[in-house]
Amino acid sequence: MADPVIQTAEQQITCTICFDIFDEPKSLPCLHTFCKKCIGDHILHHSEFARRMGYHCPICRGFVLAPTGKEFSPHLWVESLPNNHNIVSMISAYTTPRPYYLNPCAVHPNKELEFYCVDHELYICSLCSLQHRKCDEVLSREEAEDLPRKVTPSTDSTEERYISYLFDQCNDIEHLMDSRKGILNRIDQSEEEIKSRITTTSRKATDLIKSQEEKVISQLSKLKSKEVHKIESDIRKCQKANEKCKRSLQSLQEARDKEDAEDMTNTLENVKKEYEANSRKIRELSRKSFRSTIDFQMNSSIENFITDFQSFGSVDFIRDDGIPQTPCSTSSGSASLPTPSQRCPRPSKSATSRRRDFSPNSSCPSFGVGGDRDDRPRTVQSQRIRSASSVDYAEARGNSGFYINEGAPIEVSQHSKQPSWITGIAILDNGNVVVVDHANETVSLYDTTYVKVSEIVVTPAPYDTTTISNTELLVTRPDIDTLLAINVYGQGELKYGASFQTGLKAKSISHDNSHLAVCSSTKLQIYVKHNGRWRKHEEHSFDRTKFTYVAIDGVKERIFITDQKYPEPELLCLTYDGDIRWRFMHPDLGFPSGVALCSGHIYVASWDRATVLRVAYNGSYEGTGIQRGIQFPWKLTVTSRHNKLLLSQHKNTLATEARRIIRFFSLDAEM
Repeated sequence: MADPVIQTAEQQITCTICFDIFDEPKSLPCLHTFCKKCIGDHILHHSEFARRMGYHCPICRGFVLAPTGKEFSPHLWVESLPNNHNIVSMISAYTTPRPYYLNPCAVHPNKELEFYCVDHELYICSLCSLQHRKCDEVLSREEAEDLPRKVTPSTDSTEERYISYLFDQCNDIEHLMDSRKGILNRIDQSEEEIKSRITTTSRKATDLIKSQEEKVISQLSKLKSKEVHKIESDIRKCQKANEKCKRSLQSLQEARDKEDAEDMTNTLENVKKEYEANSRKIRELSRKSFRSTIDFQMNSSIENFITDFQSFGSVDFIRDDGIPQTPCSTSSGSASLPTPSQRCPRPSKSATSRRRDFSPNSSCPSFGVGGDRDDRPRTVQSQRIRSASSVDYAEARGNSGFYINEGAPIEVSQHSKQPSWITGIAILDNGNVVVVDHANETVSLYDTTYVKVSEIVVTPAPYDTTTISNTELLVTRPDIDTLLAINVYGQGELKYGASFQTGLKAKSISHDNSHLAVCSSTKLQIYVKHNGRWRKHEEHSFDRTKFTYVAIDGVKERIFITDQKYPEPELLCLTYDGDIRWRFMHPDLGFPSGVALCSGHIYVASWDRATVLRVAYNGSYEGTGIQRGIQFPWKLTVTSRHNKLLLSQHKNTLATEARRIIRFFSLDAEM
């Protein structure tokens, strides 16, 4: 369907005989309108002279009777036709000059188009002019109106011809639009069909997996019950042996106090028998000593499915190039419109400005932290949050990166029953490295040459660790809401220490300057050491967060937390009071995981971008330091004393070898 404005402006005021604007428009009884001269000539050439009865309409071929009493004067018939006053009014409105006014800017509606960019042939407002500072020539609208018209001598005829061409183009475009609308309808229909197929397939797969899951969980429960019964039986035997041992000890002490030799002899004989009986039971139980756990061998087809499954299928458009397309042709079939580079029109007050899209490489203003920026609020629900500032990727444009070099990796034991998930790494002052393997429930110590010195099993599974001193560590145990101290003795022997409750499923932990930060996915606790004991200093709860790792600066009293909440993962800087100082979001960040502090910089692992970012303490982006070679970085730790950065890698589908390797990098001296 043609544009209503175009119909009013041209088609409805154009005579279909001479193809010009109506001159004295006359209407026939069938309501078709023609110029007075055109319809008069038509009557003279096509009237039925033999009978003088009338004539046919040039368009609908309807018969028009001759006026009464004028059958024998066809040249007078046109005078009896009524004037079309509606057409006369439309012609008057079309040809009347419009008053001059400035159109509002489409980008800034409150601004008028006061300037004209010659390079882009575009009217712009005062704010848009800032984006055209590198253009060769930007004029005021008054200056632009005085630009010379660069056209050929046959300007008038060319303009008329192009008016005709453009109207033909409008018709062609309308046909294309109708064709595209039909395509849109077919696309919508295809989308619904594909969604239905995907949903049905997903439901079938989910039902199948759920049924198998329930079956395996039932088997697991039975197996556990049987094994627990055996272990509890051994515990009861140990308790009985322990009671006998205590009774023998008490009897022997009482006989010694009586100072009766005969009684002492009898008692000692009985004690010997009890001791030998208990010894046999202990040896029997010791021979049966084992580390019992439940093993699960995943069906290889499931593992292959998880590894190989990339998507439900590919989605693409199938284009039928055989469908005829209406060409945007001109009426002459040979002429073509001038290209943008060939024209430099003279702007006029009544002309409509032609807007062009800018290339992304156009010179547009870039705003830093101190300049104009998007102040739309980004809300994080909290009981005690007051957002002081916001740093997003539009404001924080990092440099090319910092320098980092890879060294030999640390390889965790190959004899682990489960594929490793290294969730905790810490570096002691002497350079030794502590590693927490959550999947295998171990805490290990490696020397400076990355040879394992000691290892202990921590149950339930530990998650993160931090160094308190060269001889003391703390590890989190989220399953039972506790922190466990581990002491380092002699040449590196690890032994259990005291534990204390946190009241939250704390995963990540960080220590600095006698201050301790512990966080779960939605809570943060801060502890201060007082008289050798940890005392809770602050606790804050947050809504709709997914905290992953935490780092604390005990001197500046700042907390840095990676938050993987969807759809806006970010790095947060908080005060001890729980107030947000700034939040950092950037395309390079993706889903943040590990975070560590070193020499006034914040290092953040970007899990899905496979890199490490560096951010300044004020939240400004300093770039990335690892461009390739790592996959799904998880936990990282950094130390300026040894100029090291260590990080682990984790994803369920990642190769087992990659998951048990800790990558080592040396930082550039510019730190």
